[in-house]
Amino acid sequence: MSQRSLLLPEAIRQARRRRDWTQTELAQQLGVSQGTISFWERGIEAPSLEHQVQLVILLPEILEQLARQEMDLLSRLYQLERALSGGKCSCQNCSCAG
Repeated sequence: MSQRSLLLPEAIRQARRRRDWTQTELAQQLGVSQGTISFWERGIEAPSLEHQVQLVILLPEILEQLARQEMDLLSRLYQLERALSGGKCSCQNCSCAG
């Protein structure tokens, strides 16, 4: 499973746990089964777009968590690029300091 595929499952799990909700409690609020929540949190299945909207309404911190995780990944990619390029940016005709 790729890092990207773990972003939403981990965000759902962390948001649920911050509220001290069980998977069953979250499932009841969304009208799904506990097993569905388990599948979402393990990355086995992805919530439908409708369920993603419901999740964000119910647990708005999911968006913040996803944004932080995306920024962390981008930062790590930038550092790796610099390390592989001898400390320089590999962009062409950009305003990077490298």
